[in-house]
Amino acid sequence: MMMKRFVIVQNSIKTVLIFRSGYIKELLNYGLVIVIAPNDDDESKKILQDMGVVIHDVSIHRVLSIFQMNKLIIKERLLGSVIISHFLVTFISCYISLIPFNSKLIVYTEGLGSIFSNNSILRRLLRMFLVNNSAVRFFCNTSERKYLGLKTDFVTNGIGVDLSKFNKKKFDKFNSSFNLLYVGRLIRDKGIQDVIDAFRLLKEMRSDVRLNLVGDIYPNNPSSLKENDIDFLKKEFGDSINFVGFTHDVKYWYDHSDLLILPSKREGFPVCIMEASAVGLPSIGYNVVGVQDAIKPGVNGELVKFGDIISIARISNEILNRNSIMEYINTASNYANDNFCCKEKNNKLVSKMLELSN
Repeated sequence: MMMKRFVIVQNSIKTVLIFRSGYIKELLNYGLVIVIAPNDDDESKKILQDMGVVIHDVSIHRVLSIFQMNKLIIKERLLGSVIISHFLVTFISCYISLIPFNSKLIVYTEGLGSIFSNNSILRRLLRMFLVNNSAVRFFCNTSERKYLGLKTDFVTNGIGVDLSKFNKKKFDKFNSSFNLLYVGRLIRDKGIQDVIDAFRLLKEMRSDVRLNLVGDIYPNNPSSLKENDIDFLKKEFGDSINFVGFTHDVKYWYDHSDLLILPSKREGFPVCIMEASAVGLPSIGYNVVGVQDAIKPGVNGELVKFGDIISIARISNEILNRNSIMEYINTASNYANDNFCCKEKNNKLVSKMLELSN
């Protein structure tokens, strides 16, 4: 009997490891797991291979990677593989090999991105390509299903988090200062400039705060912070700001922070809010698609009007006291236990992939 083949198509090996490890471990019990993605991180590639995942060689050069990925997808389809495509950029880049006459395909949309969220014509065009095929569609939130899918499509409310890895933090009652945290790419669409501007206002209100920024710059993205921006901010804020960069141990920073700030323009369903909530860290974000799905005001954080940097600073100031933080540690972690467990979400995805493999 031929071994079942499950293929993950994504735009980065690094993000496959970060976001897909949970259901990959489950799929390995049923067959071979293959990844088709640009090999952008050797460490992530090795970790996946050590798990038993087969990694196809794909260039990080944009044009060449698209050609290679489409070629590999066609080969996998001829072998009868079940394929899951994550992120719209992957779906668009590999449309010609993924879609035609393919009944063993899952398309998982996890955020629209600014190009589609700001252009209704492009959204309608994208929807036409998404729904007029035999693929099974998953969406992270109901708003994106409304824009791009059908009522019968699945909504996961995020990919979830491994609650055994993000256990509730302990409150350090002897700490004399407070740490704010940002987790994500250092680009404007993710709200990095708003985080810095809000922190600047907060520093005018009090001196006992520090900002930790966990994430990389993206030199090819015009909205990314640049090295000279970072140098300037270090001079402005001194020891009050810390550029951590990318890390596999983000849990450390949740444990040593008091408040997460995520002023994104739009999200699929932010993983960092789920992780922060599991640890007991409250989050502040804009009342926009994705973020509003993840934050329940007064329970695991607060929502503010889009662009209202003053309110981010004001509410941060209100939350950063011992009594409030201790209360959020309990309410946020309880909310995560009830809503953000990845096992249930992974089981739904794996069940559908197994169904398609038969």
